[in-house]
Amino acid sequence: MKGKIILNILLPPISKLCLVKTFKIMPRSQNAHAIVNVGFMFDFEINSSIIKQVNIVYGGIATNFVHAQKTEDILVGKDLFTNEALEIALSTLSMELNPDESPPEPQAAFRKLLAIALYYKAVLYLCPENKINPTLKSGGKTLKRIRSKGSQVFDTDKSVWPLNKPVPKLEALAQCSGEASFSNDFPRQVDEVFASFVTADVNPGSILSDFDTTEAFKVPGVIAFYTAKDIPGENSFLPSNIPILSQNEEILCSKEVKFYGQPAGIIVADRQKTSYKAASLVKVHYVSINKNKPLLNIDDVLKSNEKENRVKTDHIVEPTDKGNEVKSVLYGNINFETQYHYYLEPQTCVVTPTEDGLAVYSSTQWLDVTNVAVAQCLNIPVNSINVIVRRVGGSYGGKITRSSQIACAAAIVSHLLGKTCRFVLSLKDNMKIVGKRIPTNCNFEVGIDNEGVIQYLKNKFYQDNGFSWNDTITFLTQNHFRSCYDTRRWYIEANSFITDTPSNTWCRAPGSTEGIAMIEYIMEQISHHTGKDPIDTRLLNMIKENNPIPELMEQLKVDSNYESRLADVKIFNKNNRWKKRAIKLMPMTYEIFYIGPYNAIVSIYHADGSVVIIHGGIEMGQGLNTKAAQVCAYILGIPLEKVSVKPSSSFTSPNVMTTGGSVGSECISFAVIKACEIILERLQPIKEKNKNASWNEIVQEAYLSGICLQASHTYSTSDPLAPYDIYGIVVLELELDILTGNHDILRVDLLEDTGRSLSPEIDIGQIEGAFVMGLGYWTSEKIVYDPATGRILTDRTWTYKPPGLKDIPADFRIYFRRNSNNKHGVLQSKATGEPALCLAAVVTHALREAIRSARLDAGYEDQWINLGHPCTVENIFMAIGHKLEHFKLT
Repeated sequence: MKGKIILNILLPPISKLCLVKTFKIMPRSQNAHAIVNVGFMFDFEINSSIIKQVNIVYGGIATNFVHAQKTEDILVGKDLFTNEALEIALSTLSMELNPDESPPEPQAAFRKLLAIALYYKAVLYLCPENKINPTLKSGGKTLKRIRSKGSQVFDTDKSVWPLNKPVPKLEALAQCSGEASFSNDFPRQVDEVFASFVTADVNPGSILSDFDTTEAFKVPGVIAFYTAKDIPGENSFLPSNIPILSQNEEILCSKEVKFYGQPAGIIVADRQKTSYKAASLVKVHYVSINKNKPLLNIDDVLKSNEKENRVKTDHIVEPTDKGNEVKSVLYGNINFETQYHYYLEPQTCVVTPTEDGLAVYSSTQWLDVTNVAVAQCLNIPVNSINVIVRRVGGSYGGKITRSSQIACAAAIVSHLLGKTCRFVLSLKDNMKIVGKRIPTNCNFEVGIDNEGVIQYLKNKFYQDNGFSWNDTITFLTQNHFRSCYDTRRWYIEANSFITDTPSNTWCRAPGSTEGIAMIEYIMEQISHHTGKDPIDTRLLNMIKENNPIPELMEQLKVDSNYESRLADVKIFNKNNRWKKRAIKLMPMTYEIFYIGPYNAIVSIYHADGSVVIIHGGIEMGQGLNTKAAQVCAYILGIPLEKVSVKPSSSFTSPNVMTTGGSVGSECISFAVIKACEIILERLQPIKEKNKNASWNEIVQEAYLSGICLQASHTYSTSDPLAPYDIYGIVVLELELDILTGNHDILRVDLLEDTGRSLSPEIDIGQIEGAFVMGLGYWTSEKIVYDPATGRILTDRTWTYKPPGLKDIPADFRIYFRRNSNNKHGVLQSKATGEPALCLAAVVTHALREAIRSARLDAGYEDQWINLGHPCTVENIFMAIGHKLEHFKLT
């Protein structure tokens, strides 16, 4: 067949006496390889359910296992649709199936039991209805997904348009058509070069010696190789003179390896693929290789003799009250793992020489840290570096501090060679080198009365910073743990610790995601213990004064038909043994505080009255530019079409803070307002003299009168913007396939307090996107490390699964709080970029409730279920507690 093309394959028709069923169980709903896949073909005797011949083939079990031959043989002559034949087949399969352990694939014990359950599922599917208990029949079917749909309910005030007007993002068409430019779209330059990291793929704690580049330089096109010794200035991409940073991190490892895969050198070539290939050929030599197992999580650290140096207590909040009616004490340990940011644009930087320095086109959220880091690593003045950002292709916090390492590396190459350098991390290098969401471990003890009112609570939590203390978020976690509840009786101890992994970093809704998830977990466990409705438990423990949450909960219960759907869920579960549904409601109070500075420059062109905004924020898909333009048009009283927003740069916006924390759009909008007001004040005399003049005429007259048509303002934390709370409620309903661990989110109703939205369509997109990112964190996105070396095993799309098209809610309904405003915010608005992600934790409560229903049907005691996070197919399936004797036909 070599050199041939297969044009078609003819398969013989299957006999009418044959029944066939196949299954593919995946870590998400589609576009994923199988955890286990299986095909069954049963050939029956004429007019009978007696098996004449059977084929059972499996994938995902072991490299040398395909046919379940022993089970096939033993089934011949048996009646497929009897409990006796089923029992024999299941017990034979149990002996015959011996899956390999092959990390990062799910554990062998899970895959074995899943494979057995799929045989049972096939029999249920094929079994005639007169031979099966009706409550079991639905177990044979896979989850049927409806076509996704959504709705959005919000008010808009036409009297203030273009403010509060639902408009598409200004860049939407350009982005969808592929015309929008990103860092790597900088035009190709003559003689430009490409660079890649050479990484120290060795156990943390090993000591670097030198490098052998012989094989790499044999590859045509390889130009240069650099190490830490070649850096002209400081070997740090996080300078100590930048706010919120606590320690230096090396651009290139100079001696001790901090984590497996730490960048140690830079290889330069004339093509990107060449640089990738050459990087793999560089041999890294070591003075010594650490043979000890790396410390990868809190359990490793607490058991080690390095505990004292690796753990520190950041904050302690003492209670001011304690109840005297303690009737029960509950304990718990919760472990929230990490999450890769999964931006579509990888960490990218293009650096090109200019006549007086370098132009740095970086995919960064923070102009200033990139600007300073590049200048200091090259030992040249900061004013010779211009960091330019048109937009960033997704970031979610992953390009706040981490992107400057790539910018510094590209700048070193460009500076030393005098050529344009492109530095684009591959996905595998992104996932290996760059830190992720900060994992959290929580130990709690809570005393309650008979109604579930908290009498005291002790929460001691730990957060994994990776190998450095930078980007610590314990203060955020501590604050958001309080959410909407009365905290007077709570003791909170916030600890951070370091491990032998890449330095973890900000990830969308940092700290708030973990803090709110912890307290909502506790509320659910209290409710389970008392037998009370979880909504009632929450209400009993809430702040009573100035808290709109109870009112919003009632509103969403009505809008979502919560009570009637809850009754429907109970009926469904009663009638279905192997499919379960659950509906859960969860509240949230999310605290917003401002950071700065951020600047904005507003310029008006006298020829046609058009306006340009330049600001120090970063547009990264959140609609910052659109909101700034709408605010500008509103303040100046002109059509939105007259306003354009230009790229950000460190020359026009020096010393600015990172765009993050959901407040970038607000702070830039505030700066735009102030700049516009300065211009309007200058134009006022012209307006008074020409009361009927058009905007263009006023601008032209001002120009001829010598009035400056440009103004700027820099927002700082001393400006009159105060912290405020965002309120949100979510109701989620899902269906769980008990025999596979797959689930389908049937409907989500999400109510969020957006104040008076600056741009409703932008805010809708932010809320929906944040929630779905949260669903990924809580369900399908799992990072796995090799415990012996610390090497990341889930470093590509084959092994790491963010949500797909069919993992979003099938029916997704968004509601803005009615008649809302915000006296503390910008033009009465509230932030929307992150809070909804916190609400996604509701999916874990719904899954636990569905599992609980299945376990009760199986005869288990009604115990609290410790469902592992993320709630992967494996964790869900194993929490159900399947036994072979549970699988019956009648």
